[in-house]
Amino acid sequence: MRTLPSGGARGPRWLRWVKTGHVFWRIARPDAPSPLRGFVQAVSIEHREITTSVTRLRVVMYRPSLPYATVVVNGGFVEDSTDDPRLINFATALAEAGLLVLTPDYPAVRSLTFTPETIDHVHDVIAAAGRDPDLGAGRPLAVIGLSYMATLSLKAALRPDLDVPPAYLGIFGGYEDFALLMCDVFEETYRFEGTSVPVDPYGRFLVLRSVIEYFDPPPAERDLIRELALRCGRREAPEVIEAAAGRLSPQGRAAFDRLRTFHPDRSPELWRTILHDTHERCEALSVREPADRLRSRLILLHSGYDHVLPCTHSVRLHQRFPASELVLTTMFTHVNLRFNPRAVLSQVRELRNVSGVFASLMALQE
Repeated sequence: MRTLPSGGARGPRWLRWVKTGHVFWRIARPDAPSPLRGFVQAVSIEHREITTSVTRLRVVMYRPSLPYATVVVNGGFVEDSTDDPRLINFATALAEAGLLVLTPDYPAVRSLTFTPETIDHVHDVIAAAGRDPDLGAGRPLAVIGLSYMATLSLKAALRPDLDVPPAYLGIFGGYEDFALLMCDVFEETYRFEGTSVPVDPYGRFLVLRSVIEYFDPPPAERDLIRELALRCGRREAPEVIEAAAGRLSPQGRAAFDRLRTFHPDRSPELWRTILHDTHERCEALSVREPADRLRSRLILLHSGYDHVLPCTHSVRLHQRFPASELVLTTMFTHVNLRFNPRAVLSQVRELRNVSGVFASLMALQE
């Protein structure tokens, strides 16, 4: 393993591309040794707690031997939260490249609950990383938000009371308007610049399970119906879902059937009621901050093949924050790589643009 610059040293420019290549390899082939592993660092994993204004959050810390910057990585809405293998792999790859990586375990992520309080939690984690030397204070600070947590990360980083705003703010697959997103997920196809992408029902059922009370379920069966909604979103086998639904009472079964067959076009009055009643929460979860709130280098990365959150939302975010950098790609779906090595020559420009997103992060050392 080669000796890399220490946390206080300026690294050579070429090193950022080597580290970027290593991170890309780890994303594309997590089970295969990276050919650039001779340039990366050993990583230790620690578990800490950060005190927020209302609770204590468990944080998994990936510490390289010689960190040069800190990055808070907020993973998407999955029940595994910080235990999600994809997040672990991504965080480890970044740490091997020399970043002290923090992955907070937000309660709302594990419970798949859309709540504005999560923005407060993200804000408190960023603030702690900016003031606590053990969390990297004194070094450059970056924040990366993924999927639904991307926008909540953006809103937290825009708060003017942050003494140390992130130097780098990566919003990967975010949205601008939550109410509009609630409508979008009921589309059959996302369309953008001639590309049509079949919509994954996962986002649709995340929304539906968050407004379950509108389908009149028995209070004692709401958790089971939320579980069934999640199984529908994951496209589990119908016979598996039916077997689990057999535990419901007749009233619960009727509520579940109404939920899983619901569509705004078929029940416009109920949909208008839901949007009206959740308006305040939707506004709190939407980006309404003015452009002059931005004190970070904002990089928006979104796939034109995203089948969960349409890339048009990142286009709107770019319009709201003209100083941001927008990178649209076809190399991913929502989170999974769809890069074809055999077509690399036809994707050189796109590969360069996406690589630049991560190279900018690695450049915090320079």
